[in-house]
Amino acid sequence: MLKIERVRQGDVTIIRVSGDVDEDGVKELRISLVNCLRDNGYNVIVNLSGMQFISYMGVGVLVERLRQFRSYNGDMKLVGLNLYTQRLFRMTGVTNLFETFETESQAVQGLQKAA
Repeated sequence: MLKIERVRQGDVTIIRVSGDVDEDGVKELRISLVNCLRDNGYNVIVNLSGMQFISYMGVGVLVERLRQFRSYNGDMKLVGLNLYTQRLFRMTGVTNLFETFETESQAVQGLQKAA
């Protein structure tokens, strides 16, 4: 079961994902990220440290939204990628698209430096 928590920290939106981003979870993740755009949250951190599994479609959603955030001069950083997710990102060729961090505070600093 997927759980998504959304927290606003200044001009940064943090999305905390727990559980599996499977076929059902992909829709929830997409909606959560679209809501960031709707609410003018163009700088987003997605914390995946609580996630056990992500499907190829889930990776596609992240790439799709990353491009949207960047089209609004924002960005999306990822936090807490487990070994499975790191391997999947390498296999799908998206590793170089995302800047990843170990902690949310490091990711916030990364967004602030980019601004």
